[in-house]
This record gives sequence, structure tokens and C-alpha cells, in this order.
Amino acid sequence: MYWIRQIEVLAGQKKFTNLGENGLEIEFDVPFNDKKEPDVSSVTIYNLSDATINDIKKDDYLYLNVGYKGLNNLSNILTGEIEEANTDWQGLDKATKITVSDGGKKWRTAELNKTYKAGTKASQIMQDLADVLSYEVVEIKPKNDKVYKLGKTIKGKASKSLSQLVDDTESKMFINKNRLVIRGQKEGYQTGFVLNAKTGLIGIPTLNKDESGDKTEDVAKEKDKKKNKETKKTWKVQCLLNPKIETDSIIKVESKAVNGTFRVISGKYGHDFTMELEVEV
Repeated sequence: MYWIRQIEVLAGQKKFTNLGENGLEIEFDVPFNDKKEPDVSSVTIYNLSDATINDIKKDDYLYLNVGYKGLNNLSNILTGEIEEANTDWQGLDKATKITVSDGGKKWRTAELNKTYKAGTKASQIMQDLADVLSYEVVEIKPKNDKVYKLGKTIKGKASKSLSQLVDDTESKMFINKNRLVIRGQKEGYQTGFVLNAKTGLIGIPTLNKDESGDKTEDVAKEKDKKKNKETKKTWKVQCLLNPKIETDSIIKVESKAVNGTFRVISGKYGHDFTMELEVEV
């Protein structure tokens, strides 16, 4: 079931695939995490014609779908805007590397200038900022939905204002496939997925230990981090690529080293069809 790997790229008004008589060699490196800044990924397609390369233009959208043919689970792992496309020769092969950001252009350029009346909630302002940034909203449920009793003025870069509101409400924010999520630090998606040797777990998970002064991130204010004495522990997990596992997925891990339920903090989809995950309890 896992041996026929299927890759599909939609870009430049064309579809490219790795299977079939016209199949192409396609590589990808797609990171994801629960930080505010949009992720930047790369997709490399080999031996395209010059005319096709010219059709792949900056600011156009690129969609990357992957899966296993035997499982019929082709799913999207990347939706984003093309930042640039560069072509060079690697031996006898012509490699076109396409750099893609997940909502990066709007993040850098969109602005909102608006004054809100007394009693406005942070979540209301967040929604307006999400609209300006053109992000699909999955969830806007800040941990502490602050009420601005004297009103609030938003001015300038929408991304900067949104980041500040996230901090004000002691929340986290991330963008995934042009979708915006704002919620409490420890919250995530219940997937029901069990990761073990039979379902794609590779090797044994290893413990990462953060011995910095910041300790855990789930604290009320940035300045209070050093007062937080609980050491932050995360686990590094490697598995076969599963397009359904993404930022904030809640998964169960079963192994000789550790058994339990974890939240995915970050990870990377690799073109060798493996994933590297960082997870925490």
C-alpha cells in the first residue's frame, strides 16, 4: 500500500505528476509549525520545457498534493503563493525550484487602519484583520478574549497588529494552507490517529529537553517565562508521510520509548515520503 508514491503539483495553469508515461521527477520540502510567521516551502520539478517554465509566474498559486496510490489518499499538503522560480542545470537534468510562501505576500503588505468603539472584543478585531489578510478562518478562539474597555485603534501592517492581539490574549496563531488558526497554546485538532510501527512509525521517538530559562511556553506573559520552573519537554518522532498529520494534530504515539497522546508542534514533509515531527504532551 505504501510503495506507490503519488505526487501532484498544480502551477502555471498546468498539472504535473510523478506517475504515468509523462511522469516527472518532483521533489519537495514543506515545513510547518505553530509560530506566527508564514512557512516557506520549496518544490523542485525536473526537465520542464522552457515554455512551461515561463508559465510559472511569481504571485500565482501553487498546490501540492501527495499520497499513496494504493491507499487512494491523495491530499493537499501545501497551498501558497509562488515567491520565485529559478532554473539551473544539475548535471544532465534541468531543475526548476519553486519557492512558495503560505500567505506570505499579504502578511508582508496588507494594512488596516480602523478605530474600534469601547467594549470591542479582541476576537472581533482579529476577524477583520483576517479578512484584510485574505486568510480562510479555521478558528478564532483566543485563550483570553480581551475586551478593550476604552476602544482600540489599529493602524498599519495587519500582520503586526494581529500578532500583538495574539500576545494580548495569551494565545497562539499559525497559518496553514492559507488558513488562520488562533487558539490556546495547548489546544489542537482531535484526529484519532494512532502512530505505531504498523501505521508508519519509523525508529524510536527521542526526547528533546529545553534547558533554557524560558521553560514552557504556556504562560500568561512573555516576562513571566523565566518564573516558570517546569522544563519544556518535546519528542522527536519520525514516520512515513501522512498528509493528514499537520500543525496542532492530536495523535497517539505507541512505541517502546513512549506511549501517550501528543500535540504536533512542528514538522516537515519530505520528498522521500517521510515526516519529522516535534510533539509535546
